[in-house]
This record gives sequence, structure tokens and C-alpha cells, in this order.
Amino acid sequence: MQSIEQNNEQPSLQRQCRIPLCWALLIAFDVSLMALTYAQEAVVRPSEAPVQTVDTDLPGPTDIAADAFTFEAVDVFVDSGNQSLAAWQLELTSRSKGVQIVGIEGGEHPAFGEPAYYDPRAMNNNRVILGAFNTGNNLPTGRSRVARVHVQVRGPGKRLWHTELTTSANADGKRIPAEISIAKAEGV
Repeated sequence: MQSIEQNNEQPSLQRQCRIPLCWALLIAFDVSLMALTYAQEAVVRPSEAPVQTVDTDLPGPTDIAADAFTFEAVDVFVDSGNQSLAAWQLELTSRSKGVQIVGIEGGEHPAFGEPAYYDPRAMNNNRVILGAFNTGNNLPTGRSRVARVHVQVRGPGKRLWHTELTTSANADGKRIPAEISIAKAEGV
């Protein structure tokens, strides 16, 4: 009987060790795919414009009490040089206390006359990510006001703003170099 039991055990051991061909191919494919994914490096192409970061001090009110509130506006400009600006995205953050972003207005050029897209919940943290695009033919070149950000400020003094232009593109969808700047809106 022992010899019969041994014969019965051998085939079951062989079945446990054998992997069907389809499973072996699937495992080999998964391992190859993972290896290719991890082997790729993030390559920065020279044609891609880098992120531009700017910190700017803007003057604030001087004739109000420390606990008083007032409203101001910050103009956001993108300078695309001699290339048409069809799309842009930026982040604007107040690094000063007593500032709350309360609204977004469109830009001066008709291509960006409507308010940019943004997340209203992010404005509660003195930070907003703005973005806009236009597929039309009438696009701005050079320095153009792309947005106006309305803020409520508490107390006197200058305010520190941090801006990041994360992307800018032309009508073909290709990234272009551009510069970002902000200024306190006049006459608002």
C-alpha cells in the first residue's frame, strides 16, 4: 500500500508546481511592464518652459487701524513675448496674515475676458490656482493682464505674494516661455 500512496502523492506534487503557460506569460508581461515603467526617467526637454516663481511685495493701506478691513485688487500679468498666449495656469498665494481672497475677475484681452477657472474652496486658504485657455484666433502677445484677484485685507502695511506660473502654451498646445508678474490694481 505504501507504493500506491507514494504514486498518488507524486502526481499531486507535480500539479502544484506546474504553472499554466498563460499564467507564466501574464507574469512575464507584468514584470516587463513594471521594469519599463521604472526604467523611464523624467526628462526635461529644452523646448519646455520651466516653472517660474516670483515673490512680490505689494503696498497695502497705510491709513487704517490694525483691526480694520478693506478691499483691494491684485492684477496678474503674463508676458508671452512675441508668441501668442492661448493657455496658462498659475498659483497665487498670500504669504502675509490678514489676507483673504474673495473673488476672481477676467483679464483685459477678450481672449481671457471671462474669469479664469479656479477652485473656490482653495481660496479659503489665501491661495488660488487659476487657469484659462482659448482656442480662438484673437490671442494676446506680450504683457497682458490675464486676471484680477479681489482680496480683503486686515490692517495696514505691505503684503507678500508668491506666484508660480506653472504652464503657458500657444495655440498649437506647445509650451512657451513666459513671465509672470503682479501689481496692485489701480482705481479699484
